[in-house]
Amino acid sequence: MSTVLIKPVGDRCNLACTYCFYHPGIASEVRVMEESTLAAMIRAFVSKDASPTVFAWQGGEPTLAGLEFYRRAVALQHRFSGEGRRVVNTFQTNGLLVDREWADFLAENNFLVGLSIDGPAEHHDAMRRGADGRPSHSSAVRAWRVLRQRGVAVNILAVVSRANCDAAADVYHHLTAELGADHLQFIPCVEWGPSGDTTDFSLRPGEYGRFLVALFDLWAAEAQRQISIKLFDDLVLFFAGKPMRDCMHRPACDSHLVVERDGSVHPCDFFVGEEHVLGSILEHTPSELRTTDRARAFQNRKADHSPAPCADCRHFDVCRAGCCKFWHPAEGGGFAQYLCSDMLYFFDQRRKHFERMAAAIRARWRQWGTPSVP
Repeated sequence: MSTVLIKPVGDRCNLACTYCFYHPGIASEVRVMEESTLAAMIRAFVSKDASPTVFAWQGGEPTLAGLEFYRRAVALQHRFSGEGRRVVNTFQTNGLLVDREWADFLAENNFLVGLSIDGPAEHHDAMRRGADGRPSHSSAVRAWRVLRQRGVAVNILAVVSRANCDAAADVYHHLTAELGADHLQFIPCVEWGPSGDTTDFSLRPGEYGRFLVALFDLWAAEAQRQISIKLFDDLVLFFAGKPMRDCMHRPACDSHLVVERDGSVHPCDFFVGEEHVLGSILEHTPSELRTTDRARAFQNRKADHSPAPCADCRHFDVCRAGCCKFWHPAEGGGFAQYLCSDMLYFFDQRRKHFERMAAAIRARWRQWGTPSVP
C-alpha cells in the first residue's frame, strides 16, 4: 500500500505550538490547494497504481481547507480510481474546528483520524496554544468526544517533549483510562536552533529513553493488552520476522511522498523545503518523482551517511540509525544520532521483552498457518 501525505493549506494553522517543526503561518492568511492541482494529484496516485493508495491529509491544520474541499477530494477519488481499487483516507488534526458536521463526513467516508493530544491539560497546554496564547486541550478533548460519538475511527498522536517526558504514567492514564483511546502514537521532539544546538523545549539525552521504558511497562502490564502503541506493535512484528513498519527505524527513507499546496513534491514530512523538492505532481508521475537523483540520494542517505558508531551497535538491526531528522554534525566530520543513548537504553532494557512477545506470536502463527501482516 503506497502512501502520499498532502498539505492542502501548506503550513497554515490555527495553533502556534511551541515545538512545531513546520513553522506555521497564521490561519488568517489561508490559501487552499487549487482544484486543478487536487485533481491532478489524485489522478496521478490512483489511475496508474494498482496497489491501494493512502491519502494522508495533514498540515499545518488540514481542516482550514474547509469541508467542501474534502467532499470534492472524495468525489475525485471515486471518479479516477479504477473498478475495485481501494483508496484509504487518513486525517491528522488538532481538532479545533471539528464539529458534528465534520465528524459525520469523516465517518461516512471512512476516514481514519489522528488527533493531537499530548496528555492532561497541564502537559498538553504547555506546548499547544493558539497565537493568542489560549490553551487548546479542552478543544482537543471536545473533538475527541464528538468524533467517537459519531463513529469515527480515531487515534491519538502525542508529542514527547520537555513538557511531558517525565510524566509517562499521567499521559498514558489520561489518554487510555480517562479518554478511552486504544490506539496511540508517540513522536519524540528534537528541534534545532539557529546555533545548531537543540531548543529549550526539545528532549535532553536520556529523557526519551526513560519515557519509552516507563510507557512500555504500563502497556505490558495491561491484562488483555488491548491498547495499541504503534512503535511497540511495529517492534513486536519486526522481531516476529516482519519488515519494519516504523519509518524512523526502516533501513531506507522511502516510505512516502509529500505533496504541498502548490503541487510540489518532497521526500518526507520532516524534509519539506526548496532544497528537497523532487519536482511537481503537475508535471511528473509518482514513479518518476521517486526515481529522480535527488529522491534516490534521500532514500539512500542512511546507507551512505549513517553515523559511524551505528554499524557496530548491538541494536543496529532494529534501530537502523533512527530518523535522519535527529542526526547532527559530529566532531571530526560525519554525523551523530541525537537519540542514540536513548534508544540504546530502551533496547538494552526491554529488547528481550519484545523478543519474548514475538516468539509467542510466531508460535501462534504456526498453529494458524502462514500469517499475513495485520
